[in-house]
Amino acid sequence: MGRKYNRSSEADIILEILARIPVSNRYVSADEIVRSLSEAGIEISLRSTQRYLKQMADSGKYGIIRDTRDSAYGYRRERTCSQFDSINLRPNECLLLRLAQEHMRYQMPGAVLKSLDFLFDAAEKELNEKGRNAKERNWLKKVCVVSSSISQIPPKILPRIFDSVSEALYEEKMLRVEYTNNEGKTTKAAVAPLGLVQQDSRLYLICRFEHFDNEVHLALHRFKRAEVTDFPAVRPKDFDLQGYVNDRHFNFSNGAWIHWILEFESDQTARNLTETPFNTSQILEKGEDGIWHLEVDIQDSMLLDGWVAMWKEKAGIRRSDKQPIEGDVPEIIGLSRPR
Repeated sequence: MGRKYNRSSEADIILEILARIPVSNRYVSADEIVRSLSEAGIEISLRSTQRYLKQMADSGKYGIIRDTRDSAYGYRRERTCSQFDSINLRPNECLLLRLAQEHMRYQMPGAVLKSLDFLFDAAEKELNEKGRNAKERNWLKKVCVVSSSISQIPPKILPRIFDSVSEALYEEKMLRVEYTNNEGKTTKAAVAPLGLVQQDSRLYLICRFEHFDNEVHLALHRFKRAEVTDFPAVRPKDFDLQGYVNDRHFNFSNGAWIHWILEFESDQTARNLTETPFNTSQILEKGEDGIWHLEVDIQDSMLLDGWVAMWKEKAGIRRSDKQPIEGDVPEIIGLSRPR
Protein backbone atom coordinates (compact mmCIF):
# COMPACT_ATOMS: atom_id res chain seq x y z
CA MET A 1 0.00 0.00 0.00
CA GLY A 2 1.32 3.47 -0.87
CA ARG A 3 2.39 5.90 1.79
CA LYS A 4 -0.25 8.48 2.67
CA TYR A 5 0.86 11.89 3.88
CA ASN A 6 -0.63 14.27 6.43
CA ARG A 7 0.17 17.87 7.29
CA SER A 8 2.89 16.81 9.71
CA SER A 9 4.98 15.49 6.82
CA GLU A 10 4.65 18.37 4.36
CA ALA A 11 8.42 18.67 4.18
CA ASP A 12 8.59 15.12 2.82
CA ILE A 13 5.94 15.93 0.23
CA ILE A 14 7.82 18.99 -0.96
CA LEU A 15 11.08 17.05 -1.27
CA GLU A 16 9.42 14.23 -3.21
CA ILE A 17 7.73 16.67 -5.60
CA LEU A 18 10.88 18.75 -5.99
CA ALA A 19 12.92 15.67 -6.91
CA ARG A 20 10.60 15.09 -9.87
CA ILE A 21 10.92 18.57 -11.37
CA PRO A 22 13.93 18.58 -13.73
CA VAL A 23 16.63 21.23 -13.56
CA SER A 24 16.51 21.67 -17.33
CA ASN A 25 14.43 23.17 -20.13
CA ARG A 26 12.03 20.21 -20.04
CA TYR A 27 8.67 20.81 -18.39
CA VAL A 28 6.68 18.21 -16.44
CA SER A 29 2.98 18.43 -15.66
CA ALA A 30 1.28 17.91 -12.33
CA ASP A 31 -0.29 14.75 -13.78
CA GLU A 32 3.16 13.34 -14.57
CA ILE A 33 4.37 14.13 -11.06
CA VAL A 34 1.34 12.43 -9.51
CA ARG A 35 1.89 9.31 -11.66
CA SER A 36 5.58 9.26 -10.77
CA LEU A 37 4.80 9.53 -7.07
CA SER A 38 2.16 6.80 -7.35
CA GLU A 39 4.60 4.44 -9.07
CA ALA A 40 6.98 5.07 -6.16
CA GLY A 41 4.23 4.09 -3.70
CA ILE A 42 3.39 7.65 -2.66
CA GLU A 43 -0.32 8.45 -2.84
CA ILE A 44 -1.25 12.13 -3.15
CA SER A 45 -4.15 13.67 -5.04
CA LEU A 46 -3.74 15.78 -8.16
CA ARG A 47 -5.43 18.73 -6.48
CA SER A 48 -3.07 18.59 -3.49
CA THR A 49 -0.06 18.29 -5.83
CA GLN A 50 -1.21 21.34 -7.79
CA ARG A 51 -1.58 23.29 -4.56
CA TYR A 52 1.92 22.38 -3.42
CA LEU A 53 3.36 23.25 -6.83
CA LYS A 54 1.73 26.69 -6.76
CA GLN A 55 3.04 27.37 -3.26
CA MET A 56 6.54 26.22 -4.18
CA ALA A 57 6.60 28.30 -7.39
CA ASP A 58 5.22 31.40 -5.65
CA SER A 59 7.76 31.15 -2.82
CA GLY A 60 10.69 31.69 -5.19
CA LYS A 61 12.90 29.43 -3.05
CA TYR A 62 13.30 26.49 -5.40
CA GLY A 63 13.90 28.08 -8.80
CA ILE A 64 10.63 26.64 -10.14
CA ILE A 65 9.44 28.03 -13.49
CA ARG A 66 5.77 27.57 -14.33
CA ASP A 67 4.66 27.38 -17.96
CA THR A 68 1.17 28.93 -18.13
CA ARG A 69 0.74 28.78 -21.91
CA ASP A 70 -1.49 25.70 -21.59
CA SER A 71 -4.35 24.93 -19.23
CA ALA A 72 -2.27 22.04 -17.88
CA TYR A 73 0.67 23.92 -16.39
CA GLY A 74 4.18 22.61 -16.85
CA TYR A 75 6.99 22.96 -14.33
CA ARG A 76 10.78 23.01 -14.50
CA ARG A 77 13.58 24.34 -12.33
CA GLU A 78 16.48 26.68 -12.88
CA ARG A 79 19.78 26.27 -11.10
CA THR A 80 19.93 28.16 -7.81
CA CYS A 81 22.24 28.14 -4.82
CA SER A 82 19.81 25.84 -3.06
CA GLN A 83 20.96 22.45 -1.83
CA PHE A 84 17.74 21.08 -3.31
CA ASP A 85 19.12 21.38 -6.84
CA SER A 86 21.13 18.18 -6.47
CA ILE A 87 20.09 14.60 -5.78
CA ASN A 88 23.74 13.97 -4.84
CA LEU A 89 24.30 10.90 -7.00
CA ARG A 90 27.78 9.44 -6.99
CA PRO A 91 29.50 9.08 -10.40
CA ASN A 92 29.21 5.28 -10.41
CA GLU A 93 25.47 5.58 -9.66
CA CYS A 94 25.07 8.02 -12.55
CA LEU A 95 26.84 5.59 -14.84
CA LEU A 96 24.61 2.68 -13.84
CA LEU A 97 21.48 4.78 -14.30
CA ARG A 98 22.51 5.89 -17.80
CA LEU A 99 23.28 2.31 -18.86
CA ALA A 100 20.00 1.10 -17.34
CA GLN A 101 18.06 3.82 -19.16
CA GLU A 102 19.40 2.71 -22.53
CA HIS A 103 19.10 -1.04 -22.06
CA MET A 104 15.76 -1.04 -20.20
CA ARG A 105 13.99 1.40 -22.51
CA TYR A 106 11.52 -1.22 -23.76
CA GLN A 107 11.82 -3.67 -20.89
CA MET A 108 9.82 -1.74 -18.29
CA PRO A 109 6.35 -0.16 -18.29
CA GLY A 110 6.42 3.39 -19.60
CA ALA A 111 4.89 4.71 -16.38
CA VAL A 112 7.61 3.08 -14.30
CA LEU A 113 10.34 4.57 -16.48
CA LYS A 114 8.69 7.99 -16.29
CA SER A 115 8.72 7.73 -12.49
CA LEU A 116 12.52 7.51 -12.76
CA ASP A 117 12.92 10.45 -15.15
CA PHE A 118 14.11 12.71 -12.35
CA LEU A 119 16.92 10.25 -11.60
CA PHE A 120 17.86 9.84 -15.27
CA ASP A 121 17.93 13.63 -15.68
CA ALA A 122 20.12 14.01 -12.60
CA ALA A 123 22.49 11.29 -13.78
CA GLU A 124 22.84 12.81 -17.25
CA LYS A 125 23.44 16.28 -15.83
CA GLU A 126 26.04 14.98 -13.40
CA LEU A 127 27.95 13.07 -16.08
CA ASN A 128 27.85 16.04 -18.45
CA GLU A 129 29.16 18.56 -15.90
CA LYS A 130 32.10 20.29 -17.52
CA GLY A 131 35.44 19.09 -16.20
CA ARG A 132 33.89 16.57 -13.80
CA ASN A 133 33.52 12.80 -13.85
CA ALA A 134 35.50 12.44 -17.07
CA LYS A 135 36.39 8.81 -16.39
CA GLU A 136 32.76 7.84 -15.76
CA ARG A 137 31.51 9.80 -18.79
CA ASN A 138 34.15 8.22 -21.02
CA TRP A 139 33.18 4.76 -19.76
CA LEU A 140 30.00 5.01 -21.83
CA LYS A 141 32.26 5.15 -24.89
CA LYS A 142 34.07 1.98 -23.79
CA VAL A 143 31.03 -0.33 -23.52
CA CYS A 144 29.22 -1.78 -26.53
CA VAL A 145 26.76 -4.59 -27.27
CA VAL A 146 27.40 -6.54 -30.48
CA SER A 147 24.45 -8.24 -32.16
CA SER A 148 24.85 -11.58 -33.93
CA SER A 149 22.47 -10.37 -36.64
CA ILE A 150 22.85 -7.62 -39.24
CA SER A 151 22.29 -4.23 -37.61
CA GLN A 152 19.18 -2.30 -38.63
CA ILE A 153 17.81 1.08 -37.58
CA PRO A 154 14.99 0.38 -35.10
CA PRO A 155 11.51 1.25 -36.40
CA LYS A 156 9.92 4.34 -34.89
CA ILE A 157 7.55 3.57 -32.02
CA LEU A 158 5.45 6.53 -30.94
CA PRO A 159 6.00 7.20 -27.20
CA ARG A 160 2.24 7.47 -26.60
CA ILE A 161 1.76 4.02 -28.17
CA PHE A 162 4.41 2.40 -25.99
CA ASP A 163 3.09 4.16 -22.88
CA SER A 164 -0.49 2.99 -23.52
CA VAL A 165 0.53 -0.58 -24.38
CA SER A 166 2.79 -0.93 -21.35
CA GLU A 167 0.18 0.65 -19.06
CA ALA A 168 -2.54 -1.74 -20.28
CA LEU A 169 -0.21 -4.68 -19.89
CA TYR A 170 0.87 -3.56 -16.41
CA GLU A 171 -2.69 -2.80 -15.22
CA GLU A 172 -4.18 -5.81 -17.07
CA LYS A 173 -6.66 -3.66 -19.00
CA MET A 174 -8.08 -4.06 -22.51
CA LEU A 175 -6.57 -1.94 -25.29
CA ARG A 176 -8.51 -0.32 -28.11
CA VAL A 177 -6.13 -0.24 -31.06
CA GLU A 178 -5.80 0.71 -34.68
CA TYR A 179 -3.23 -1.50 -36.37
CA THR A 180 -1.88 -1.77 -39.91
CA ASN A 181 -0.46 -5.18 -40.80
CA ASN A 182 2.42 -6.07 -43.11
CA GLU A 183 0.09 -6.11 -46.13
CA GLY A 184 -1.24 -2.61 -45.44
CA LYS A 185 -4.62 -3.68 -44.06
CA THR A 186 -5.83 -1.55 -41.14
CA THR A 187 -7.86 -3.10 -38.32
CA LYS A 188 -9.64 -1.40 -35.42
CA ALA A 189 -10.30 -3.70 -32.49
CA ALA A 190 -10.04 -4.33 -28.76
CA VAL A 191 -7.23 -6.62 -27.62
CA ALA A 192 -6.16 -8.21 -24.35
CA PRO A 193 -2.41 -7.59 -23.92
CA LEU A 194 -0.43 -10.60 -22.69
CA GLY A 195 3.24 -9.78 -23.09
CA LEU A 196 5.98 -7.81 -24.84
CA VAL A 197 8.76 -9.45 -26.84
CA GLN A 198 11.81 -7.64 -28.20
CA GLN A 199 13.49 -9.32 -31.15
CA ASP A 200 16.55 -7.46 -32.36
CA SER A 201 15.30 -3.99 -33.35
CA ARG A 202 11.58 -4.80 -33.24
CA LEU A 203 9.11 -4.86 -30.37
CA TYR A 204 5.98 -7.02 -30.44
CA LEU A 205 2.82 -7.08 -28.36
CA ILE A 206 1.49 -10.59 -27.70
CA CYS A 207 -2.27 -10.32 -27.37
CA ARG A 208 -5.71 -11.79 -28.01
CA PHE A 209 -8.31 -10.04 -30.10
CA GLU A 210 -11.67 -9.66 -28.37
CA HIS A 211 -13.98 -12.66 -28.98
CA PHE A 212 -11.07 -14.82 -30.24
CA ASP A 213 -9.25 -17.59 -28.35
CA ASN A 214 -5.84 -17.57 -30.05
CA GLU A 215 -2.76 -15.45 -29.40
CA VAL A 216 -1.07 -13.28 -32.03
CA HIS A 217 1.85 -10.86 -31.98
CA LEU A 218 1.65 -7.34 -33.39
CA ALA A 219 4.61 -5.06 -34.18
CA LEU A 220 4.38 -1.91 -32.04
CA HIS A 221 5.68 0.36 -34.79
CA ARG A 222 2.61 -0.52 -36.89
CA PHE A 223 0.17 0.78 -34.27
CA LYS A 224 -1.60 3.99 -35.30
CA ARG A 225 -3.59 4.27 -32.08
CA ALA A 226 -3.67 2.55 -28.70
CA GLU A 227 -5.99 3.58 -25.86
CA VAL A 228 -6.28 1.97 -22.45
CA THR A 229 -9.87 1.10 -21.55
CA ASP A 230 -11.49 0.59 -18.16
CA PHE A 231 -12.32 -3.03 -18.97
CA PRO A 232 -10.19 -5.80 -17.41
CA ALA A 233 -8.17 -8.00 -19.74
CA VAL A 234 -8.68 -11.70 -19.04
CA ARG A 235 -5.35 -13.51 -19.09
CA PRO A 236 -5.66 -17.18 -20.12
CA LYS A 237 -4.61 -19.39 -17.22
CA ASP A 238 -2.56 -21.64 -19.49
CA PHE A 239 -0.75 -18.81 -21.31
CA ASP A 240 3.03 -18.85 -20.95
CA LEU A 241 5.03 -16.12 -22.67
CA GLN A 242 8.24 -18.12 -22.98
CA GLY A 243 6.27 -21.07 -24.34
CA TYR A 244 4.67 -18.81 -26.95
CA VAL A 245 8.08 -17.52 -28.02
CA ASN A 246 9.49 -21.06 -28.26
CA ASP A 247 6.54 -22.54 -30.12
CA ARG A 248 5.65 -19.81 -32.57
CA HIS A 249 7.37 -17.78 -35.23
CA PHE A 250 10.04 -15.87 -33.37
CA ASN A 251 13.63 -16.51 -34.44
CA PHE A 252 12.04 -17.18 -37.86
CA SER A 253 10.90 -20.60 -36.70
CA ASN A 254 7.86 -22.61 -37.71
CA GLY A 255 7.74 -24.07 -34.20
CA ALA A 256 8.94 -27.54 -35.25
CA TRP A 257 11.55 -29.32 -33.14
CA ILE A 258 14.27 -31.46 -34.68
CA HIS A 259 17.09 -33.75 -33.65
CA TRP A 260 20.04 -32.06 -35.38
CA ILE A 261 23.20 -33.95 -36.33
CA LEU A 262 26.21 -31.87 -37.28
CA GLU A 263 29.68 -33.04 -38.30
CA PHE A 264 32.59 -30.64 -38.78
CA GLU A 265 36.40 -30.42 -38.72
CA SER A 266 37.30 -27.25 -36.78
CA ASP A 267 38.69 -27.63 -33.25
CA GLN A 268 38.03 -23.92 -32.68
CA THR A 269 34.34 -24.33 -33.52
CA ALA A 270 34.21 -27.30 -31.14
CA ARG A 271 35.76 -25.16 -28.39
CA ASN A 272 33.19 -22.40 -28.98
CA LEU A 273 30.30 -24.87 -28.87
CA THR A 274 31.68 -26.43 -25.69
CA GLU A 275 31.86 -23.02 -24.02
CA THR A 276 28.42 -21.92 -25.27
CA PRO A 277 26.31 -24.99 -26.15
CA PHE A 278 23.00 -24.65 -27.95
CA ASN A 279 21.21 -26.12 -24.93
CA THR A 280 21.64 -28.84 -22.31
CA SER A 281 20.68 -31.67 -24.69
CA GLN A 282 23.81 -31.06 -26.76
CA ILE A 283 26.34 -33.90 -27.07
CA LEU A 284 29.68 -33.14 -28.72
CA GLU A 285 32.36 -35.76 -29.33
CA LYS A 286 35.47 -36.10 -31.50
CA GLY A 287 35.72 -39.24 -33.59
CA GLU A 288 38.82 -41.33 -34.25
CA ASP A 289 38.99 -39.78 -37.72
CA GLY A 290 39.36 -36.31 -36.15
CA ILE A 291 35.86 -35.22 -37.17
CA TRP A 292 33.64 -33.62 -34.52
CA HIS A 293 30.14 -35.06 -34.11
CA LEU A 294 27.37 -32.95 -32.51
CA GLU A 295 23.79 -33.97 -31.69
CA VAL A 296 21.16 -31.68 -30.15
CA ASP A 297 17.39 -31.27 -29.93
CA ILE A 298 16.57 -27.78 -31.18
CA GLN A 299 13.91 -25.72 -32.94
CA ASP A 300 14.16 -25.69 -36.70
CA SER A 301 14.47 -22.17 -38.05
CA MET A 302 15.91 -19.94 -40.74
CA LEU A 303 18.48 -18.81 -38.17
CA LEU A 304 19.70 -22.40 -37.87
CA ASP A 305 20.07 -22.65 -41.66
CA GLY A 306 21.85 -19.29 -41.64
CA TRP A 307 24.26 -20.50 -38.94
CA VAL A 308 25.18 -23.54 -41.05
CA ALA A 309 25.65 -21.41 -44.17
CA MET A 310 27.77 -18.86 -42.31
CA TRP A 311 30.12 -21.41 -40.70
CA LYS A 312 30.10 -24.09 -43.41
CA GLU A 313 33.52 -23.24 -44.82
CA LYS A 314 35.29 -21.95 -41.70
CA ALA A 315 34.12 -24.82 -39.48
CA GLY A 316 34.60 -27.38 -42.22
CA ILE A 317 31.02 -28.65 -41.96
CA ARG A 318 30.65 -32.05 -43.63
CA ARG A 319 27.15 -33.04 -42.58
CA SER A 320 23.99 -31.30 -41.33
CA ASP A 321 20.96 -33.56 -40.92
CA LYS A 322 17.59 -32.64 -39.43
CA GLN A 323 15.41 -35.41 -38.02
CA PRO A 324 11.85 -34.37 -37.02
CA ILE A 325 10.89 -34.96 -33.38
CA GLU A 326 7.41 -36.42 -33.10
CA GLY A 327 5.12 -35.86 -30.11
CA ASP A 328 5.64 -33.44 -27.23
CA VAL A 329 8.25 -30.71 -27.28
CA PRO A 330 11.30 -31.91 -25.32
CA GLU A 331 11.91 -30.34 -21.92
CA ILE A 332 15.29 -28.68 -22.26
CA ILE A 333 17.06 -26.30 -19.92
CA GLY A 334 18.84 -23.43 -21.60
CA LEU A 335 18.35 -21.26 -24.63
CA SER A 336 17.31 -23.09 -27.78
CA ARG A 337 18.50 -20.71 -30.42
CA PRO A 338 21.46 -20.87 -32.77
CA ARG A 339 24.40 -18.57 -32.14
